[in-house]
Amino acid sequence: MSEATTVAPTEQAQLPKSVLNKSFWRFFWSFQISWNYERDQALGFLWAMIPVLRHLNPDENKFIAAMQRHITFFNTSPVVGGPLILGTTIAMEEGGSPSAAESVKVAMMGPLAGIGDTVTYALYNSIILTLGASWALSGSSFGPIFAAVMCLIPLYLLRRWQFNQGYTQGRNLITQLASGALARVSEGATIVGLIVLGGFIPSIVAVSTNLFISEKAPSALKGAKATQVLVQAQLDAILPFLLPVLVTALIYFLMRRFNLHPLWCILIIFVLGITLGGLTELINGVPWFAKVSPVPTS
Repeated sequence: MSEATTVAPTEQAQLPKSVLNKSFWRFFWSFQISWNYERDQALGFLWAMIPVLRHLNPDENKFIAAMQRHITFFNTSPVVGGPLILGTTIAMEEGGSPSAAESVKVAMMGPLAGIGDTVTYALYNSIILTLGASWALSGSSFGPIFAAVMCLIPLYLLRRWQFNQGYTQGRNLITQLASGALARVSEGATIVGLIVLGGFIPSIVAVSTNLFISEKAPSALKGAKATQVLVQAQLDAILPFLLPVLVTALIYFLMRRFNLHPLWCILIIFVLGITLGGLTELINGVPWFAKVSPVPTS
């Protein structure tokens, strides 16, 4: 039987708990500190593996060879995926199957990166930070406290659970992931998350217009004053918060269709705001921008 398919049972683990804890905390505190364009997260992953590799390879040459195996390119989600792969890789190394450990890293980092980034950053963090920002904007100090607690504690527990689960299950974890259960959960969470975030658009995106239309009274009605019809009031009557939704849809379209950087989107909104604001003041000051109301019939 080849090395890649030979794995010692995880129940016969020889790694002391102190070594596993050291590996996890190295991952937790410094996984992405050494991120670089050449190998992405490889240095952080190797730094977390060193306590394990040192314990399993007392011989210096074998230890160096083991480190070289884990300095190759690696990139995945640091919250959902990274701890799972680390724990599984440790189980493979402990089982005497370094080739299997490499296969696990390559096979899992891509799929888990997509799932992890979607669930963590696009959904969970967005919802939590949106709630916190909403409370903070209303003057409540509970907002930043809520955001900090809900981002730190649950995501730490999630990392710890993945690390333990990956180490305990070993290679059997790949079969569970292949069932597609995580993909279905991710899809459902995406739908719910987008609905929740969409509901926060009116409270986060503040867009309105001061444009008005003057309705002058006909000359037959002497002494009557002109009335002003606010365009914003008419838009609200058609669909409340129509402008914030349109602006959000515009930014989403630009980022999705043209892959624009968020800084470009901010610049576009800045220019549009100044331009449309100036045009509004100009139009509101033009005497001919008015319509004459018809003479009421008896």
